[in-house]
Amino acid sequence: MRVSTQPPPEILSRAAARRRWTIGWLILTMALAWSFNYIAGKIADSHMPAAAVAWFRILLGGAIFFGILLALRRRAPLPGWRDLPVFLLLGATGVAINQAGFTLSLNYTSVGRVALISAISPVMVLLMAWLDRLEPLTWPKFIGMGLAFAGIALLAGEEGLAGHPAALRGDLLALAATVGLAIFTVACKRVAHRYDALTIGAYSALVGAVIALPFAWKEAARLNWHAVPWQGWAGMVYMAVFGSVVGYLAFYRLVELLSASQVASLYYVQPVVATALGVLLLGEHAGRGFLAAAALVAAGVVIAERSRNRPPSPPRPA
Repeated sequence: MRVSTQPPPEILSRAAARRRWTIGWLILTMALAWSFNYIAGKIADSHMPAAAVAWFRILLGGAIFFGILLALRRRAPLPGWRDLPVFLLLGATGVAINQAGFTLSLNYTSVGRVALISAISPVMVLLMAWLDRLEPLTWPKFIGMGLAFAGIALLAGEEGLAGHPAALRGDLLALAATVGLAIFTVACKRVAHRYDALTIGAYSALVGAVIALPFAWKEAARLNWHAVPWQGWAGMVYMAVFGSVVGYLAFYRLVELLSASQVASLYYVQPVVATALGVLLLGEHAGRGFLAAAALVAAGVVIAERSRNRPPSPPRPA
């Protein structure tokens, strides 16, 4: 008589329910941590130099991440040599470029504009996944990308024609941060099956902190420490703790559970919440040009995402 090794249906059902609850809580944690990160960054940038906020945040986040890893484990597992280039890429794109670009962009433009540019993350991930041969680039995806980028061009062109070069500079920094996060999202899948979320986060943050160190040292040397009020420090600490650690831990865990494009689609929530917070807490205004650009970006992202009729092919060995 053949004995079945398949678990009973009730056990499978409970496991599936636990997985759904876990994913739900991770999405909520990531969305709230990163949405309020916009407000914290805006407050911090208004009370201390934006460059100091950016590099101090990365250094503090890296220290916290690695401290958690060492506290929970007597010995931190070292990445293998074949994974070292991937971790260098993760630290450079997902930490240094993304976090510094995001923080600096808020010094030049509004929360709503930075959030809208961040909304094209799913489209950028599709593009990076195609370049990495993980997903095919179909015509609907191509059209969706075109609409999304047209929306960003409209957003940037509106400020350029109005003679606001600072806002245009902020838009470009936000776009660089979005590209960094897209590269990071796709590259993360290469090591997600070999390392847990804490290990990936800690070593990525460590690489980012090493990159940030000389810049932070320069900012520390010229910063008037006594002139910075508590609001500036509070905003920077929030960005390090919740933006760089809590939000990213939830992100890394979601990368383990979902595909790169599925994780990217979760970015839909963040720009909407962040823009609403900017209007409610900072008194920002969304004009007709912003709304038109938002419509183009939303249409492009939806078209590109709906065209995914199958999950992305598994990543090639690194």
